[in-house]
Amino acid sequence: MGKHLDPLQKEFLIRRFRSNPNVKVSEFCDANHVSVGAFKKWLKQYEEGGLEGLARVDAEVGVILPEGVDRTEENYKREILKLRIENERLKKRYIVEMKDGEPIYIPLKPKNTQS
Repeated sequence: MGKHLDPLQKEFLIRRFRSNPNVKVSEFCDANHVSVGAFKKWLKQYEEGGLEGLARVDAEVGVILPEGVDRTEENYKREILKLRIENERLKKRYIVEMKDGEPIYIPLKPKNTQS
């Protein structure tokens, strides 16, 4: 039986996948050791229910965060996740501009390969 990911790990993978529009689902799933069917299911669940939608059916409904974890702390973690995604995008030399509410990925100038 495979390893079960918690909802935050699933959300992280979904955000990484969505941050790179050029990658195929099958390639992304192979690189992250996730089955294509499961990943597509997570995408659908995330679109319909957000983070709570990613909770396993047999898990306690409505209890995604561990006891004692404040929602504001969770918001900080989400912000860190967003910044990590943006950092990876910038490493690949892309910037994001919003046009009509949709993100547009604009490549920066290519690296200078001359010594």
